[in-house]
Amino acid sequence: MKYGIMYYKKTDNIGDDIQTYAALRFLPRIDYHIDREDLNCFIPKEKEYVSMIMNGWFLHNKAAWPPSPYINPLLISMHFTCLEKIDVGEKYLQGLGGDYLKSYQPIGCRDVETQKRLTKNNIENFFSGCMTLTIKPFENIKKQEYICLVDLDEKSSKIVKENTSREIKEFTHDVDPEEIFKKSFEERMKNVEELLKKYQASHLVLTNRLHVALPCIALGTPVILVHKENFEEDRLGTYLEYMKSFTDVEFEKIDTKEIIDKPEKNNDKYITIKNSLTEKCEQFIRKCEEQKLRNNHLPEIEKYGEYIEKLKWYKELHENIRIKAKNNIYESEKKYKEYEDIISNLKKQNKEYKIECKKLQEEQEQIEQNSKKIEHENIQMKQELRKVYESKSWKYIQKMRKILRK
Repeated sequence: MKYGIMYYKKTDNIGDDIQTYAALRFLPRIDYHIDREDLNCFIPKEKEYVSMIMNGWFLHNKAAWPPSPYINPLLISMHFTCLEKIDVGEKYLQGLGGDYLKSYQPIGCRDVETQKRLTKNNIENFFSGCMTLTIKPFENIKKQEYICLVDLDEKSSKIVKENTSREIKEFTHDVDPEEIFKKSFEERMKNVEELLKKYQASHLVLTNRLHVALPCIALGTPVILVHKENFEEDRLGTYLEYMKSFTDVEFEKIDTKEIIDKPEKNNDKYITIKNSLTEKCEQFIRKCEEQKLRNNHLPEIEKYGEYIEKLKWYKELHENIRIKAKNNIYESEKKYKEYEDIISNLKKQNKEYKIECKKLQEEQEQIEQNSKKIEHENIQMKQELRKVYESKSWKYIQKMRKILRK
């Protein structure tokens, strides 16, 4: 039996490589490296099946679905997305794409939302959980006192830094697709391993990324997920019960120093998922090793190769349109954001202007009140003086002055 490993060659997120790393350890050997975004174009060197664990996030290029007929898959820990900027929605889970899934059902789903999508399209499924929960802790990793902040938002990062004297190490899972594409598969997996070792050795990890939090749970490192109030329910919601988590608003209000100095251990709920996934993957490999798959239903390599050449041309056109449309949307969103910022600044200036006007108005009212008060006091003084001038005493004093002058 030949084995393939699936990875996303031009990923912009190390989380994709962590998903690949999680599946990699179950395979007895690697004969083929298969691009996730080019699944239906895979052709082996000979007319034979290539077994592969298919876990992770599916899919940017929906035209790559369903996969090549030469792939013998274990469809497990899968997330089907329908939320791209330019997308076909759930249509790729119907027709040929749906028939493919039905031929291997039930499908192992990484999250509850994927289950809902498959159920809606009459595809049998079950909750398998995420493959990254099967990652084994590394041996001889000594615990250290530093804290890892992984793609944590600026405000939350500032709060952490202000509430600890421990060393802070900041990481990002964002990568340049063109740069990572140049690296060998072995180098990418080595980089994943080194990063995971840093997470395992840390005192605490704080992140907004699911595929930092779940591997940390598997590695036994205390982790806190700090997510936005309007979080991605389809991805994150399933796993909030497995870890300590806060919205960014909640994180501002809690006693941060306490949870940083004495972080809680992660709960053990994930172990059921870990054991079940491990058993299913190991069972799949045993079956592949023991059972000879007949290849008489497979297409001839040469014929399928001719079909793929045509298919690649259509896929390239499709991908160019998708990328162009996506870029146009991002450009529009960028301009819209700029306009929003301009409007926000104008509103801010208007608010400041109104505050200044109100302040000036209050000062003017105060001046008017003071003027009225002074005027009132002047009137009172005049009245008092008039009383004095009209008094007998005043008249007597004036009379005496005249006498004295004489």
